[in-house]
This record gives sequence, structure tokens and C-alpha cells, in this order.
Amino acid sequence: MSVASDLRFDAVDLIGRTGSHRHVERTVAAGAPESDAVAMSVPEGGELAVEAELESVVEGIYVHGTVTARLQGECSRCLDPVEQDVVARVDELFLYPEKVKAADREDSVLLEGDEVDLGPLVRDGLAMEAEERPLCREDCPGLCPQCGFRMEDDPEHGHDVTDPRFAALEGFFDAGEER
Repeated sequence: MSVASDLRFDAVDLIGRTGSHRHVERTVAAGAPESDAVAMSVPEGGELAVEAELESVVEGIYVHGTVTARLQGECSRCLDPVEQDVVARVDELFLYPEKVKAADREDSVLLEGDEVDLGPLVRDGLAMEAEERPLCREDCPGLCPQCGFRMEDDPEHGHDVTDPRFAALEGFFDAGEER
């Protein structure tokens, strides 16, 4: 899911002031989904509510809090629409660039200027909390594997499928009765 750039928070008042902190709250609209790779995502225009605490520490700015959103997707069995309310935890240390060794920069989250960007953190948190294989209900019968028929509409729906290896024997017993 694409998360709006409105999740950048100014931290200029916290930089270099170890021990100081600030509470932030913001509700933003989600952008267009980035890909169809995830089963559940925040629809475009859906609300993301972020509540976090920004704390200045020796190494950088520590951010912890929650993001709340309503995710939408489709049932993994019958493809009906599914919704899920999610509260995801966000927890990250945005390091001061000058405190990180060059070899460690690739694996670190760095403070960008005087802002913390919670967008990637929110996206990852929501993805971790979302159902991997959402279901409209636990006992969803799904679709017929042969024809795609919706099994809930007719639970007795079925196909007589003969294994092609035994196709030559299909009429064997019927022919035996005629003798």
C-alpha cells in the first residue's frame, strides 16, 4: 500500500536535546496501492491514524506508537470482499547520520535532515498485522476447483471425474451386467 508523504514529522526541536520528547497524532489518507502483492491493503483514500511518541536519545530519534487502519481485500477461497480493522505497532530508532559507520548505513534507518519519515514504518507494520490469507468466514466453502462455481450457492455441486488412467475401464462393469 502506498502511504501518504504526510507521515513525515519535523523533529528539529528534538535533535541534540537528549531526553526531550513530543507526542504526535495525525490522520492521513492512503495513496494508491503499490502492488497487488499483499492480500489486504488500505484502499486509496482510506484513513491511517498514527499516534506516536518521538523521543530524543543519544543515537537519534526513537519513535514508538501505533497506526490504526481498515484494510480491504478478498477472501482467499471465494474472492468475496473482506475487511479487517488493524492496529499495528510502530517502533524504530532513526539514527543521526554522523553516528553511523559507513559500513552500517545500509542496514540502518537514518534521520533525513530534521524529519522522521514514518511512511515505510507504517506500511511495514500494517503488512505484518494483515491477514496473509483472509477469509470471509472460517467455514467458507470457496469455489469449485474444476469450474469455478461458487460452492456456497449449491453445496451439493460436484463433478464426476474419472482418472484418465482408468478411462478404458469406465464401461467395464456396465458391459458385464448385460451378459
